[in-house]
Amino acid sequence: MIVIPARNEAPRIGGVVRQVLEMHPDVAVVVVENGSSDGTGEVAAAAGARVLRSAPGYARALRTGFIHALRSGATWVVQMDADGQHPPEGIERLKHALQGADLVVGSRFVAEPGYAVPAERRLAIAVLGRWASVCAGQRLLDVTSGFRAWRPDALAMMVADYPEEVADANVLVRAIRRGLVVRELGVEMHQRSGGVSMHTPVSGVGFAMRMAVLTGWEGLAGRPGMRPGAGPDPASSG
Repeated sequence: MIVIPARNEAPRIGGVVRQVLEMHPDVAVVVVENGSSDGTGEVAAAAGARVLRSAPGYARALRTGFIHALRSGATWVVQMDADGQHPPEGIERLKHALQGADLVVGSRFVAEPGYAVPAERRLAIAVLGRWASVCAGQRLLDVTSGFRAWRPDALAMMVADYPEEVADANVLVRAIRRGLVVRELGVEMHQRSGGVSMHTPVSGVGFAMRMAVLTGWEGLAGRPGMRPGAGPDPASSG
């Protein structure tokens, strides 16, 4: 199952859903609309997605989609963004990588990212990644990537107390500290096809500070005796 959180993405969500269904016609695509004012849900439904609603917020939308996936008996779950950054052709690679992991992250920094990530954003992700690596006890690179594949048993361990506000580096640290195997797989991504990212320069500093605190808390609150994950896959490519 594909889970796509979406808020005010009406100009883009239809194309994303159609591209996914063209490559994976037998896979359920679930769009979780969370507080849109532009008809995002209607456009997604017209393109062939099942539309769910949640309270505003990316993390809340993900949790709503994950609960639906587990209740539906999904054998794997891939989360992706609604802005066109994540290539549908990467879904099968992430899914295949679940054979050796509980959670696979599509990473811009294991291989070439596929587009020019702004220098200030790349630096912020690198700093947050180093901090998350310390907290997790495992090297992590693309800690803000929203292109992730989950095994359902791993997702079931996480969803009951899934974060309400933000879900980036903190989720990866929590997963590792709970004993899940987390890998990163190089994926060439695209630049946003429009709209406004939730990581804007204005909000970026505040978000990074908050994420650093939450990530540190996950490291402190982690369970002892975790099994080590394998970290990035050095042999992978975009």
